[in-house]
Amino acid sequence: MAEVFLNPEKFQKQIDSFESSANTIKALKYSVDSQSARLQSLDRFIECINELNDTIVLLGKLLDLDTNSMKLIKAKWMNTDSDIATKSLKEVLFG
Repeated sequence: MAEVFLNPEKFQKQIDSFESSANTIKALKYSVDSQSARLQSLDRFIECINELNDTIVLLGKLLDLDTNSMKLIKAKWMNTDSDIATKSLKEVLFG
């Protein structure tokens, strides 16, 4: 039988670190100074930059979902651990 252990304090540090990194990524925003650029395909370049910014926004939404999932895992794990702690071994094994 496999043994699984989740240290809530260490996992919270991972959640905080992940959330901090996600916020850094979500804050990214690129722009183009078209006044100083001399490109024939400037319009296409601006489209690409706008698409990149839209992609960063979508990634931010996914990162928020991941962060919330991690928090939910921690909460459920701690609830399960608390429930098991109040039961005898017989109750845990045989219901």
